[in-house]
Amino acid sequence: MSTTNSKRGILISKTPYEKRIAIMEDGELAELVVEGISSNRVLGNIYKGVVQKVLPALKAAFIDIGLEKAGFLHQDDAIDRNAQLRREFGDGDDDDGNDDPISIDEILKEGQEIMVQVIKEPISTKGARLTTHLSFAGRFLVCMPGTNFIGVSKKERDSYRRREFKKVIRRLKGRDVGYIVRTNGLGESELEITKQLRELESKWDGTRYNFSVMPAETCIYQESDSIEQTIREYFSDNTDYVYIDDRDEFLAITQYLKVLSPDKLNKVKLWSSSESLFEFFKIEDDYARSLQRQVPLPRGGNLVIEQNEALVSIDINTGPKVYGKDQCQIIRETNIDACYEIAKQLRLRDVGGLIVIDFIDMDNESDKETIFNEFRKAIRRDKAPINATPISQFGLMEVTRKRVRANLMTEKTEVCPVCDGSGHIYSLETTLSLIDRWLARARIKGRLKEVNLVVSTPMIEVFCQDLGRMFNYLEHKHQMKINLLEDERSYVNQFTMYDQKGEKITDTYSFA
Repeated sequence: MSTTNSKRGILISKTPYEKRIAIMEDGELAELVVEGISSNRVLGNIYKGVVQKVLPALKAAFIDIGLEKAGFLHQDDAIDRNAQLRREFGDGDDDDGNDDPISIDEILKEGQEIMVQVIKEPISTKGARLTTHLSFAGRFLVCMPGTNFIGVSKKERDSYRRREFKKVIRRLKGRDVGYIVRTNGLGESELEITKQLRELESKWDGTRYNFSVMPAETCIYQESDSIEQTIREYFSDNTDYVYIDDRDEFLAITQYLKVLSPDKLNKVKLWSSSESLFEFFKIEDDYARSLQRQVPLPRGGNLVIEQNEALVSIDINTGPKVYGKDQCQIIRETNIDACYEIAKQLRLRDVGGLIVIDFIDMDNESDKETIFNEFRKAIRRDKAPINATPISQFGLMEVTRKRVRANLMTEKTEVCPVCDGSGHIYSLETTLSLIDRWLARARIKGRLKEVNLVVSTPMIEVFCQDLGRMFNYLEHKHQMKINLLEDERSYVNQFTMYDQKGEKITDTYSFA
């Protein structure tokens, strides 16, 4: 399943409480980013930090950057990075460095002020993962201060063109600044490359100035928001459409693209239909399933996804199909279905770290090899670094996937105060989002014009804040009269809908 010819679409939905970004590939949901307005993203930010502790035994240091927990800086992220760059992007003529090891305590001292960038969001009890290898990403180039290395995306296999790209960059770039030419930049003109090169070096100049004048433990460069990052990373020649349901965001993106890719502006459109953007593209059910423990498979069977501190376990069940005549075929089909659904869920949930998949037992070694090859096909479109081992004698496959931000389950749920951490409930923001989408579905499919909404006391407070701003927003958006009722015994994630006759209709228009 090559990604080269896949057709891509980008959907952006923004409300007063969250923004959602969906990446569509060949008409199906491939990736999903959901952020509450109150979420504090720090990925890509650069800080003026202070070395708190240096631990040579761990080959690491802890850096205070002004967040709740100190950041973690590994020795590999603090040493000269030319060797790493030569390995990843270099050619034979780039191998001219000295790769002798050096200890972390030879690089850093406690109390030292240092410029660091966040490469992994704080997750659970862990602080942010940091690096001194700064980078500023554009659509065509990645600017890397502190090195003179020039690299070209490995998608460009013509050695002559690689050398020509390097000559152009060396001629145009500033001192002590390296670059990588990204895949999106391989077909761009020298003028476009020059414009972006100047823009990125301007960001670096501003960051250096901020480091010199701002106090320690403060952010000296803030990365672009998730919507701009999505356009930068995913908007390319094979992008068919970008739909945005918020006028202000639509205008901001068109202004951004007027400078970056004016020839592709016609692909960006403001969504004006009465049906919600995500409902029209049939994403709502996928989103709902991505927050659930159990996920159905297309031909019966299901996945059970358990997220723990150290790893994520995925169990595959056949369901009632196991009683068929040819059990070997049923098991093989269910395991193949699971391969593609697991690959999809890993991307949607942004699951990272160690993942252990418990496939249904197969006695035939050729079947195990078939499933392993199918899984490798299924993960080809995943942009995150991901590796899988063959299925063991116990029917287990170990998978590692790099994660840089909090996964969807962590981002959109909170630990249940009733069960004391043994399960999850939706957060207030997510519950509000669910009510909003429920109303959208009920208005379109049920043509309802009035409902009775029963919610918890905390949710009543959310609706009544700022003179009922959120309540008025929902009534106006859905052109529906909402009779708001309080149930003090409800938990924060619970809501119940009744029609004008007093009949309960919550499940009628619920998701998944």
